[in-house]
Amino acid sequence: MDKTTENTALIKSGRNRQNEKLLTDYHRLTGYQKRKIFWQISGLILISGIIITLLIDFITHRDITWSKYPATISLVLFINFTLNTFLRKKMTLMVGLSFLSVTGLFILFDVYAGDTGWEIKLGIPILLAAYLTVFVLIFLVRKAKQKGLNVIAYSLVAAGLFCIYTEGIISIYFRDSVYFGWSLVVMVSVALIALLLLYIHYRLKKATDLKRFFHI
Repeated sequence: MDKTTENTALIKSGRNRQNEKLLTDYHRLTGYQKRKIFWQISGLILISGIIITLLIDFITHRDITWSKYPATISLVLFINFTLNTFLRKKMTLMVGLSFLSVTGLFILFDVYAGDTGWEIKLGIPILLAAYLTVFVLIFLVRKAKQKGLNVIAYSLVAAGLFCIYTEGIISIYFRDSVYFGWSLVVMVSVALIALLLLYIHYRLKKATDLKRFFHI
């Protein structure tokens, strides 16, 4: 082995050891520390994106036009990343503030569009239904002593209920009356599958751990 080849091998070996050390150090971090690193990186990217987008729009049009949409979305994303990082253990507060931030997004979009009022009758009610559904689902999953096929069953039922809420709200907005059609078909379909999964889960408790059940 000549001198150049030996030096190249030493450099590669040093880089490999450095990469392994970085990975080891990262895996030693707590969940909160990992989330904080992600928050800092995402915050830098999102805030930089907001500034750059607004500058490009202003330089091009001498006004803030299209850029307010991606800038507002980026700001709401950063708010939600912040909530998830620092309020993860306070689920009710985190979900409540997240709901308010996305509600603000809907209101601002309506203001940008010329105050059509759609967010009050349509957007926010659907958003509220989505947040309540997810919140109850998370609560049920956390309360479950054994997590397996029952989690999938709960998720299917939650999705079916959300479809019913959504169709009901849309029918009130467009028809001024409550009407259910496709959402009932979805609900019946997912309910049957959920019942089957719950039966398997409670009938075969020893095999319902997802990793063992699917041999993964």
